[in-house]
Amino acid sequence: MREYYRHAAAIFNAARRAVAALEKTESKLAGNFRDWRARLSNSEFTVSRERIFLRTPAQLESEPAVVFRLLEFIARHGITPAPETERRLEAAESDFAAYCAQPRPLWATLESILSLPRAALAIRTLQYSGLLAALFPELAPIVDLVDHASEHRYTAGERTLMTVERATELASSSDPTRQRFAQLLSELENRAVLMFALLFHCAGQGGGDPVPAALARARTAMERMRVPAEEQREVNFLIEHQLDLAEAMSGRDVDDPATARHLAERVGTIERLKLLTVLTYAGLAAINSDAMTPWRIERLWRAYEVTQHELMRELETDRIQDVPDHVPGRPAFLKGFPVRYLRAHSSVEIEEHMRLYEESRPTGVAVQLDRIEGAYRLTVIARDMPALFASFAGAISSFGLDILKAEAFSNARGTILDTFVFADPQRTLELNPPESERLLDLIRRVALGKTDGQRLLRSRAQPDPKKRAAAPQVHFDSDACDTATLVEIVAEDRPGLLYNLATVFSSTACNIDVVLIDTKGRRAIDVFYVAHDGHKLSPELQATLKEKLLAVC
Repeated sequence: MREYYRHAAAIFNAARRAVAALEKTESKLAGNFRDWRARLSNSEFTVSRERIFLRTPAQLESEPAVVFRLLEFIARHGITPAPETERRLEAAESDFAAYCAQPRPLWATLESILSLPRAALAIRTLQYSGLLAALFPELAPIVDLVDHASEHRYTAGERTLMTVERATELASSSDPTRQRFAQLLSELENRAVLMFALLFHCAGQGGGDPVPAALARARTAMERMRVPAEEQREVNFLIEHQLDLAEAMSGRDVDDPATARHLAERVGTIERLKLLTVLTYAGLAAINSDAMTPWRIERLWRAYEVTQHELMRELETDRIQDVPDHVPGRPAFLKGFPVRYLRAHSSVEIEEHMRLYEESRPTGVAVQLDRIEGAYRLTVIARDMPALFASFAGAISSFGLDILKAEAFSNARGTILDTFVFADPQRTLELNPPESERLLDLIRRVALGKTDGQRLLRSRAQPDPKKRAAAPQVHFDSDACDTATLVEIVAEDRPGLLYNLATVFSSTACNIDVVLIDTKGRRAIDVFYVAHDGHKLSPELQATLKEKLLAVC
């Protein structure tokens, strides 16, 4: 059967290219559009009649890396190569395979391609031109491999590519039931990790135990491409847990609290839950055209909802009591942190936090600023005090910095660990190195109570509700835990938003215990665990807070 599918693919490719090569009469309007697209041409690629041509075909032999630049061009603009270009790519297969076979840092380039909206088209181009196995020789065993499961209508290799296509198609879906998953896709921190996992989640088919085999092949590829350890962990997690949600949908009552607890333990964090939900959707949708029935869609979404709720509840209720033996340094520092802390942070990050804790002991505060992939991460360890989180947010925003993510935890001894990830749209810190130290000094003074960080932004104008693209939402959940009320705020992001939200809580004498902030595009999702006088928020206080929170969104 593999031989049959191999020949069928060759015939399909030849027919597809022959059709693409045919010249057709077109309207003047279509011609004008094609002329406009031709402006995308650059020094390496020419766009003509909605097809990409190589300006210097011989470059494929002398510089195989041009293939990656072509893939990025395709993934960015959604334009397919001309038949002639595909044939030249085929002819360069051996040179490209030799280039990719050598361990080299290809991940940064591949990550850029897989993060783009038309990544699936770029991957499909690799398959059509015979270069997919050259880039990923680990996938060669599943090319044209027949899957004998009755529900599967495609070969393992084809189904792998279709999962990538089903995931990327979500962004343009007009179906309301699928737009929920599209929203999760837009909120992913690293979309490339998901796409890479989709490419390898079926890589173990045809052997004994498919999941360990897929993990082994993915790890081999990641080591060869020098994928950073954090991204490797996420890919490994997705492949290892790829069946968790699907099995819960078919074999468990998703509304049973025990199912929510089981899934939360398996998944660990909300970020991983989003990744796994989109991967599960893509995997099910790629089985066949009828696989993703309305019933399956609703069951998957319900599994996501109950697990998300359990993970959010755990932020406050599940605290570290017994620190694992492998944790170095002073383990008492971690007691009282949410269990999420151990799930979301690597051993290297935990060791760095321990070092900062030791540094903070003489003075009461330690601050560290790190440059990370297009942004900055500020880590603060200090003694807790009222309105401290809001003051930190105000201090950061006063520099014109845009907060993208934030975490705020406190341990059993009243020590806080706050982490802010922010962008520097004006390149203030990059162009003026002394400003970094000025920011750190301001954060230290705020942590020690020597500067009121909130006053730095008090003169800022309030947002105009009429200019909102979407209405903000505020949701309270007093059943999430016994000691505090969960407050979830979804709003259009803007500079100073986190400061304004945190100030509302501090101005009403509310204590913020745990914070989890995430910003994707223009959408901010803020989760706070809040108490008042050591108790949950009363209905009256919730009503007051809701009015004030909506006013500052």
